[in-house]
Amino acid sequence: MKATLIIKNIENLYTCDAHFTILHQAFLAIHHDQIIDFGTHSFKKWLDPATVVIDSCGECVLPAFIDCNYEGFYHVRLGDQLRQDGSALFAMKMNGILTLLTNQKSLLRHELTQDVFLKKNTSDVPIIESRKMFEKTYKKFCLSCGFGRPNSYVYSFQPLAYQLFNSLNVPSRPVLESMTSVPAKEYHLDDRGSIEIGKRADILVLQVPTIEHYFQTLGRPLIHRMIKNGIQFYPDWRVC
Repeated sequence: MKATLIIKNIENLYTCDAHFTILHQAFLAIHHDQIIDFGTHSFKKWLDPATVVIDSCGECVLPAFIDCNYEGFYHVRLGDQLRQDGSALFAMKMNGILTLLTNQKSLLRHELTQDVFLKKNTSDVPIIESRKMFEKTYKKFCLSCGFGRPNSYVYSFQPLAYQLFNSLNVPSRPVLESMTSVPAKEYHLDDRGSIEIGKRADILVLQVPTIEHYFQTLGRPLIHRMIKNGIQFYPDWRVC
């Protein structure tokens, strides 16, 4: 078995595993929709002539984001609901949210570039949708854009992450985990939320060297590449 896609020269690889391992000058190897290897050792054993290789020099790589509380437009007419939900989900996807959880059955979808799952349980950690909802006693929490609530039209985690990191001095680790591994664990999405061998290859490549750069930036999109199920679909399709 060889890799269908390799990302090399990663400045910082955030695995979001149980130890929050961060690897410097690393690579990530993917076979179709699964992660098969990563680290700082040589990736040459995974290469063959058909392998797509992406150079991420100066960039960081992390798991794709998960929104655990998408409500959508279930309260409007069906035609408007379909149109507005489609627009909202596309906007969230363009901000790196490739998995969402909802209580509304009508919103479920499994597409090549984004999944919406039905919640099957409640979370044991708080869901934070605004700065006002956060308390400094929280060690673990989940983030949500809160989209669908009255007067809530935020399509990105970036504004809330910016406020938590810069205004409330929340460390970068719990902020990143709240967007990736914590919602995956809380809602039993065992195949995603972290970069580990055997996990689904839902990956973001940010055009900054560290996640702190992402949290310190507001109003400028920093996602360079998005990969879902091992296939890069943004900024252009790369079918392996």
